[in-house]
Amino acid sequence: MASRVAEIQQRGAKRVEVTVESLAAELEEARRLALTEKQTSAAVSATMGKAKLFGLIVEKHKHSGAIGSYDLTKVTDDDLDRLEAIHGPIADAGGDPGGAET
Repeated sequence: MASRVAEIQQRGAKRVEVTVESLAAELEEARRLALTEKQTSAAVSATMGKAKLFGLIVEKHKHSGAIGSYDLTKVTDDDLDRLEAIHGPIADAGGDPGGAET
């Protein structure tokens, strides 16, 4: 009896298994229906969903602000000079709103 229950559970799990292929098929079905119904926005949305699913489009996010705070009280003057050489041009160009003004 237990083996039969396990078999039925396994078949049920396979029916609800979500894969890249199954998602792509659903998006393609939605795209075709949208085109049939002349819903171009929905068709484009489904096409974009497929492109993202297959990694053809990667959304980029711009992050701003401090990532963390650091105790620089024990850093040597030479290390601070190196940090300023690296980060100073970024702050001067306006890339760091918290940078020191010159």
